[in-house]
Amino acid sequence: MKAYLRILRHGRVFRPRLAAAFLLMLLYNVFNVFSLALTIPFLKILFASDTAAALPHPGDGSFFSSEYTQHWMSWQVQHNIQLYGKMQVLYAFCAVLLGMIILKSIFRYLSLWIMAPIELGVMQILRNDIFRHLSYLPLSFYTRHRRGNLMTLVVNDVQVVQEAVLGTIINLINDPLTMLFLLGTMLFLSWKLTLFTLIVLPLTGLVISRISKSLKRRARSGQGSLDTLVGYLDEFVGGIRIVKAFAAEQFVRNRYQAINHRFTRTMTGFRRREGMASPLNEVLSVGVVIIIILYGGSLIMSGNSPLGSEEFIGFIVIFSQFIAPLKTVSNAVSRIQKAVVSYERIRGILDQDAGRTEQDGGQPVTTFQEEIFLEKVSYQYAPDSKRVLKGIDLTIRKGETVALVGPSGGGKSTLVDLLSRFHDPTEGRILLDGTDYRQLDPHQLRQRMGIVTQEAILFNDTIRNNIAFGRPDIPQAQIEAAARIANAHGFITQLEGGYEAMAGERGMALSGGQRQRLCIARAILHEPDILILDEATSALDSESEKLVQEALDRVTRDRTSIIIAHRLSTILNADKIVVIVEGDMVEVGTHAQLLAQEGMYARLYHLQFGNGEAPGDASQG
Repeated sequence: MKAYLRILRHGRVFRPRLAAAFLLMLLYNVFNVFSLALTIPFLKILFASDTAAALPHPGDGSFFSSEYTQHWMSWQVQHNIQLYGKMQVLYAFCAVLLGMIILKSIFRYLSLWIMAPIELGVMQILRNDIFRHLSYLPLSFYTRHRRGNLMTLVVNDVQVVQEAVLGTIINLINDPLTMLFLLGTMLFLSWKLTLFTLIVLPLTGLVISRISKSLKRRARSGQGSLDTLVGYLDEFVGGIRIVKAFAAEQFVRNRYQAINHRFTRTMTGFRRREGMASPLNEVLSVGVVIIIILYGGSLIMSGNSPLGSEEFIGFIVIFSQFIAPLKTVSNAVSRIQKAVVSYERIRGILDQDAGRTEQDGGQPVTTFQEEIFLEKVSYQYAPDSKRVLKGIDLTIRKGETVALVGPSGGGKSTLVDLLSRFHDPTEGRILLDGTDYRQLDPHQLRQRMGIVTQEAILFNDTIRNNIAFGRPDIPQAQIEAAARIANAHGFITQLEGGYEAMAGERGMALSGGQRQRLCIARAILHEPDILILDEATSALDSESEKLVQEALDRVTRDRTSIIIAHRLSTILNADKIVVIVEGDMVEVGTHAQLLAQEGMYARLYHLQFGNGEAPGDASQG
């Protein structure tokens, strides 16, 4: 139940409405109990004798005792029958009963009307909280979690929680109120019979409790199987070209069918246990009613019961209504047990530390004036892993073009991630104009940067919105100007729809070169002080590379640029070339200086230009 209360905390804003709904439920239950209690006078009307009873007097001095109330009710029925006749009294009784039922139905509907936006609002806030937190989590989180698992969590687990929340909030508030009112009425009629009922009834709760615990275990196992199923499907869709290229369709089908079989087997067990709860609860409830009828009936027939026949039948009617909310609550608890498993997985995301690199606040970053200075910078992804970067000392002055080259896996991309503050250094520090990165607002820092990655990432939106990503109100003229600089305006105007044409899922409606040029346009539209190019031309054919490189040459002119070089021909004119090998900065200098040193850079250069530009790439990483 603690986990369920944590779910409801997401809807704290709805407390005033919840109080109003509670009041309406209270009124509903008042009229509900009175309408049920009218069963007793109804039976007295049907079986009333023609002889009027004497006006009762409270023998024990109490006008509120059960015995006095029952005698007084009998006297009222018989007295009114003598005055108005049995049919007239029956008509009046039915009118009162109808009025009470109408009033209780109105209050019930109004409480549901208020609760509907509360229940759905809780889920809206929960979904917003999840997405907001996902947007704050650092890149390291996404490298540790499969995309398919996250999709299952955000879509399926939230849906499971929603199914548990919808209806259960009002059930868990209204049904205990209903049981409390009914229990009070039963105690008033006969505290001995009520006590006997409360001794027998917990047997039902014990059985349902054990089933609920079993459901929770199976639900946790089922969610894990679904994670695996969706994760494998996501990998299949993302790697469909490889599946087709290696003719591995049957292989992936067999694996998927095996995973699907395990999931189906787990969920079959869950559904069987879930299906057992309702009929078993029904049997146990009827069994309790039969036991009460036998016990109460024996007392009446032996003359030892303070209840008359009409009161006993009324007691049974009220008790039967007591079972209904009890069953509803037990069913709600079963649903909640499944939802708790999903919510625990959601809390696993919400409780993830966003890390210092994503925290709002810090010193504002308005401009880049002088230099970025890396002082003894080292980094390792985990405390027990090896260092990816080792004591890097580097100065990047404003307006410089700095190229990072070296063998694959040397740490170039990690260094760029540190400069973008996707991570903080494990050791050492990075200074921007003399201020430690850790003291700066990370979001304002990245706003001063334009990043173009090796993989051209676009969204399933219009060309215009992809270029203006994050800035929806920017004028069309500026978007077109950025597209011209990126060599993209020409092909955009030839598309059907032009700038309003859809880029497709992950930009698949466009060629690789077109996608990359849109990414360049997106980067320069933000007018960054620092441009980071992470192997931006490595995946392109020669013609596309030429167009993209022309765009990059225009973009990097008079701008601080940090380039991870794929082909050395693209960085021959760099102001500073940094060679990184296994996390160490082994060489720094211009192209001419490094060639003269005949070190690692010279070897990489001769591999590519020994007999003209060689195929392959020893520098990729």
